[in-house]
Amino acid sequence: MKKHPLYAPLAGFCMIGIGLCLCRYAYTPLIPSLIDKNWVDKAGAGYISGFNCLGYLLGCLAALFLPTRVGVRVLLRTSLVLAVVGQVMSAWDLGFTYLALARGVTGMAGASLVILAPSVVLPHVPDAWKKVATGFVFTGAGGAIVLVCLVLPYFLAMGVTAGWLFEAGLTLLFALIAWPLAASAPTATQHKETGGIPELEAAPRLALILVGGAYFLTAIGITPHMLFLTDYLHRRFATSIDLSSQLFSLVGVGSLVGALTSGVIARLLGTPLTLAANYLLGAVAILMVLVTKSVTVITVSAFLMGFFLLCCVALSSIRTGEISGIARHPHDWGVLTLGFGLGLAIGSYGLSGLISLGTGYYMLFVIAQGILVVALLLSIWLLFRHDANARTD
Repeated sequence: MKKHPLYAPLAGFCMIGIGLCLCRYAYTPLIPSLIDKNWVDKAGAGYISGFNCLGYLLGCLAALFLPTRVGVRVLLRTSLVLAVVGQVMSAWDLGFTYLALARGVTGMAGASLVILAPSVVLPHVPDAWKKVATGFVFTGAGGAIVLVCLVLPYFLAMGVTAGWLFEAGLTLLFALIAWPLAASAPTATQHKETGGIPELEAAPRLALILVGGAYFLTAIGITPHMLFLTDYLHRRFATSIDLSSQLFSLVGVGSLVGALTSGVIARLLGTPLTLAANYLLGAVAILMVLVTKSVTVITVSAFLMGFFLLCCVALSSIRTGEISGIARHPHDWGVLTLGFGLGLAIGSYGLSGLISLGTGYYMLFVIAQGILVVALLLSIWLLFRHDANARTD
C-alpha cells in the first residue's frame, strides 16, 4: 500500500525517538526524583543506566546477526513492542534487580531501532535528499527529549510511577506511528536475496576505524552531561527538581537543531569537515561546565552538548554510508552503534564506580573533557586523510 512520501522519514523520526531518547536519555530527567524518593542512590542510578547499556549492546548484536535469520521486519516489530513493555515495567519500584531488568529490556529494544531505522527509511527517499532525510530522522531523539523534559514535571508531581507511565504512553504513541514502516521492512528471505556484504579495501577500512573510534569515545565523553547533569544542577546549584528537568530540555532542543541541520551542513561543507567542527563544539561544551559556576552558562552548555550529540550520531551514520556504500551501511553502522553502546556501558559503570568511591561530579566532567579532546584529534586525522585522498584523486 502506497504511503505519503513524508511518512518514511516521520516513522524513522519516531523509531529514533524511541531508540535514543525514550529507551535511553529520557531516564536522566527522572534521576533526581528516583534518588529523592529512595528508589535508588546516586551510584545506583548510574549502575541502572549501565544495565540499560548492557541491553543496548545485546540489541546491537541482535541487529547485526539476526536479520538473515528472522528478518528486519520481525526485529523492528519486536523492538517496538519491547520498548513499550520495558517502559511500563520501569514504573514500579520492585527493587534494584527488577529496575535493572526493566532498563535492560528498553536498552535492547532501542539499539535495534537506532541501527535499522536509517536503512529502512532511506530506500523511500530520493538520492539528493538522503543526507537531509537522515538528519531529520535523528531529530526524533531531540524532539522526544524536549517533549519529555517539558511535560514530565507535571506527571512527577503525581509521583515517580506517573512519570514513568507518561514516558511509556509516549513510547506507545511513537510505536504505533512507526509500526506500518516496520511492517514493510524486509523478511529474512528478502534480506538474504540482497546478497553478501562486499569487502572493504584498506584505506576505507582505516577511515571507518577513525570514525568508529571517535564515536566510541563520544559515548564515554557525553556521560556526565547525559546522565548526571540534572542531579549535578539539583545538588550543587540547589535548583529544584522541576527546574533541573526543564533545563535538561535544552539538551533536547540542541539535539533537535543539531540533527536537523547536520545533513544540510554536511551537504554544503562536506561530511568530514562538518564532523571535525562538531567534535570541537563538543569539547567546548564540556569546557563551559568546568570554567563557570553560572547555571545559565551550564544550560547553554547543555544545549551545545545536545547539538553535538545528535549531530555526531547523524554525521557518523552519513559518513559510514559514504565510506562503506549502501550495501555495507547497515552492517558497518551496526558495528559503530555496538561500539557506541560499549562506550555508554563503560561510561555509566566506570563513572558510577568513581562516584561510589567518593569522586564528585565535577571530576567526571574533567575526565569527559580529556576523552572528547582525543575524539577531536581522531576526527581531524580523518579530515586530513579525506583531503589527501581528494587531492590524489
